[in-house]
Amino acid sequence: MLNFSHNLIRQLEDNSMTLLDEAMPDVRASAGPALQTVPEGELRVALYAMMLKIIDFLRDGSGDQTESTSSNLPQIYLEHSQSIMEFIDGQSSYTVGHTPSVVRHVASISSRMGLSDREVSDLEYAAWIHNIGLINQAHRLDTLARSLTQDELKMARNHTVVGSEMIRPIEFLSHLVPIIRYHHTHFNAAGAGEEIPLGARIIALADAYQAMLEPRAYRPALSRAEALQEITKGAGTQFDPELVVYAHDLA
Repeated sequence: MLNFSHNLIRQLEDNSMTLLDEAMPDVRASAGPALQTVPEGELRVALYAMMLKIIDFLRDGSGDQTESTSSNLPQIYLEHSQSIMEFIDGQSSYTVGHTPSVVRHVASISSRMGLSDREVSDLEYAAWIHNIGLINQAHRLDTLARSLTQDELKMARNHTVVGSEMIRPIEFLSHLVPIIRYHHTHFNAAGAGEEIPLGARIIALADAYQAMLEPRAYRPALSRAEALQEITKGAGTQFDPELVVYAHDLA
């Protein structure tokens, strides 16, 4: 019975995104008038959060909270998150492989800054999940060959809030919430500057640099030189000026 419970939990973890996609039409078909008005992205986030709660409940009931399992929870969650990000990145031909590249840039910048091994590891973890909030389908806006409307911009930017709220209840990730929440906040936004967590400022730089190297529906990919020129232009406004120097060593 114990093995069955463990296998069930593993199956739910490995197939959560597939189950979510399969459940969406049924949820819409059986929903009342109030639920019918809930935007697709918000409904997906709510259903996914509920699925995580179910998995946690089953794990608690199965006695799956051994010391060994508990110590491996960060790695288990990371592997699951990597699968989710591969799914999200793969929804658009423009973003395939985006997240691993951002992780690589973040590791390079934070290591060159002389941060501790623990700090570098934490920032790599945060980089892996920084776009987890794109489960609300905001990433599909990248496929539009036109400027975004104000509502679309709001939806695109809201993924930082969605992502930070998704990881907030997870104890071993709670310290990363501010990094996820503010990784798209401009350095000069309302005088934020160095009040923005360092990790968020590093990810903002790495994320923007990688995005410039990737084509979008509304523009071709920039060359490395062009991307670095844009990064330099954004020093002190979009990016922390003290971090911009590190971008010039990124591949």
